[in-house]
Amino acid sequence: MEGLTAKVFRTYNASKTLQDELQKTESLNAWKNLTAAEKVVEYNNANRQVAILCNHQRSVSKAQETQLENLGAKLATLKQQKKVLKAILKRLKEGKSNVIPLKRSDKELADAVNDAVEKAKKMKEAATTSEKKIEATKADEAAKLQKREATEAKFNQAHLWEKVPTIDQVVKRINAWTEKIAKLEIDLKHKDDNKEVSLGTSKINYMDPRISVAFCKRNEIPIEKIFSRTLRDKFNWAMAVTPEWEFNAEVGKQE
Repeated sequence: MEGLTAKVFRTYNASKTLQDELQKTESLNAWKNLTAAEKVVEYNNANRQVAILCNHQRSVSKAQETQLENLGAKLATLKQQKKVLKAILKRLKEGKSNVIPLKRSDKELADAVNDAVEKAKKMKEAATTSEKKIEATKADEAAKLQKREATEAKFNQAHLWEKVPTIDQVVKRINAWTEKIAKLEIDLKHKDDNKEVSLGTSKINYMDPRISVAFCKRNEIPIEKIFSRTLRDKFNWAMAVTPEWEFNAEVGKQE
């Protein structure tokens, strides 16, 4: 491009690629039917193409692998819970309320954990010999394990009620779980697709932020879904652009 210096070459390429990718998806017939969350996914896909162009790669860390595994396990649990909810709905409609699974009281779980923690604390305070200190340490470890298990139990029974629910309550919870599953599937796919590329580098250093702001305004997407608070402060100057604003060669020369 005439007048383009080496200094802004990378910024121009990154910005133009982002805008081209966004315009390509926004022109699709199905675009208007997408939810805001799905549009954010498409934005991230465009961002990923920029990261690939700029060679912003990274190795997958052990922490990322663990996070993906945990999200996958959480998704599997939510799907299983939804199946249970559908079975509960079927039983209620058949008048079989006596076979509806119920959950253990959250307060009961919390009280048991608090009792174990308090007991371990008192044992530590009272321990004066090596043997007593070892016993107190074991009690403390057991209390921590019980706390983790209680948290897991609370999640595993989150779809249930302490007493038999109404049909309306079950229908509402099935709908809520459907939304949870859809949201988590999007989140999991996003993290898996982008595990080997750094989206932040190009977003912070190369892509013109006005493209992202205009995109959000056109599609009624909260800017915080795209930019963190730090980036919103950094790019405060870009927030006034109109929804129709476009990056072009002349803008590129000014960068």
